[in-house]
Amino acid sequence: MYSPEVILSDRENRNKIIREAALYGDVVTIKANVPGADKHIKESFLLVRHFTALALEKFKGDVSFYDGCDGFCAIIRADGENLKSTAVELEQSCSAGRFADIDVYLKGQPHSLSRGYLRKCYICGKPAFVCSREKNHTTEQLISKLKAETRAYFSIQVSKTVKESLMAELDLEDKFGLVTPLSKGSHTDLDYGIMQRAQNAVIPYLVQIFWEGFDADKTDGLLKRLRPIGLNAEKAMYEAIGTNAYKGFIFIGGLFLASLGFVISHGGGSDAVFSNIANICRGIEDEFSGKENTFGINAYREYKITGARGQAAGGLRAVKNAEKLLTDFSSTSLKTALCRIVGETDDTVLLKRSGTFERYMYFKQKISSADPTDKEGTAELTRECVKNNISIGGSADVLAAAVTLKKFRKLIYLDC
Repeated sequence: MYSPEVILSDRENRNKIIREAALYGDVVTIKANVPGADKHIKESFLLVRHFTALALEKFKGDVSFYDGCDGFCAIIRADGENLKSTAVELEQSCSAGRFADIDVYLKGQPHSLSRGYLRKCYICGKPAFVCSREKNHTTEQLISKLKAETRAYFSIQVSKTVKESLMAELDLEDKFGLVTPLSKGSHTDLDYGIMQRAQNAVIPYLVQIFWEGFDADKTDGLLKRLRPIGLNAEKAMYEAIGTNAYKGFIFIGGLFLASLGFVISHGGGSDAVFSNIANICRGIEDEFSGKENTFGINAYREYKITGARGQAAGGLRAVKNAEKLLTDFSSTSLKTALCRIVGETDDTVLLKRSGTFERYMYFKQKISSADPTDKEGTAELTRECVKNNISIGGSADVLAAAVTLKKFRKLIYLDC
C-alpha cells in the first residue's frame, strides 16, 4: 500500500515516459481503473493483458509495460487510424471494459484525447466523478464489484476458449483411431455427441483450476490443491457419460490453465507458463516408485515410459513445441502438430492399445511420419489403426492444450 503522495509521484513518472514516447508517434495506454491506494490487485494484471491483446488485434504497435506504485500499465506505440474511436469501442465492447482505462496520445501532444463520454460508477451507474465526490460507495465496495464482475467475465472467456480448443481437436477427421464427427474410431463406448457431453461436464472444473492458479501466492503445494478439483472433474465426466473421455486433458489441460492463471497474476510470459508447470509438478515422478499399480506406473516399471507424469515434470514441452507448429487451425496444421506430438511423447494410451512394445513402436513411427497433406494416406492409416484397436488419446490431449494456448494469445497478451 502506498501513500497518495507516492502514487502521484509515480503517476507523473509514468506520464513523463508516455509524453516522451508521444514525441515520436501516437501512443495508446491501457491500465485498470482500480479505486483506492492499492493498484496491484491481481485482476488489474488480467485486465491490462486482456485489453492489450484486443488492442493489438485492432492496430499494429510495439508494446512495453510500466509497473509502478500507480499500477500496471501497457504503453503501445501505435500504428493505425481512428485510435480514439477504437479505444472507446474496446472500453464498450464487453462488461469488463468499464474497468479499463484506454487513453490515446497523438504524436506531439502532452495530454490524452478526451474520451467523449462520462465513465459510469461501477455500482449505481451515476457519473463516476459524482459518486467519487459525494463518496457514495466505499473503496471496498468498488473493489469487490470490480473483482466479481471481472471474474465472471473471464470465467466465460476461459470456458469458451477451452471449449473451442477441445472442439478443434474433436472436429478433425482421420485421426488414427480417435473419435471424429463421422467415426467412433477405435472407441466403442464413445462418439461425437458423447465427447461433447463430456466436455461440458469437465469444463467448469477446468475454469475453477484456472482461478486456483490465478489466486495462488506460490507454486509450492499448488498441485495438492489442484488434485481434488481434477478428481471432481473426473467424477462429473463419469456421471455424464459413464466412461472416460477427457481424463488426460483434465490433467494436462488443468496444469496448463493453472500455470497460465499463476503467470497472469504474477508476471511473466508463455515461457514462464511452462517453467511453472515443472515447478508445480516437482517431485511427481516419485510416484513411479510408489505402491500404486496402474497401467501408467507399470509402463514406467517395464519400459521406462513416463507418460503424462513425465511430460508434466518436464514442463509440458510437447505442448510448447506443438503450438509453434500451429500456423492456423486448419486440418493440415492441426494434423501436422498431432503427428509431431505422437513422435515426441510417450503416449500410454497408444501403448495400452498396442498390446506389445513392438507394436507400440510400429504405430508410433508410422503415425509420426505420416504426411498430413496426403488425405488418402492418412485415411488408410486411420483404417489400419481402427482395425487394430489403436488410439492416441494422450497425444490428442496435448494437441488440445496446444490449441488452447494459441487461442489464449488472442484473449490475453502473454509476452510480458
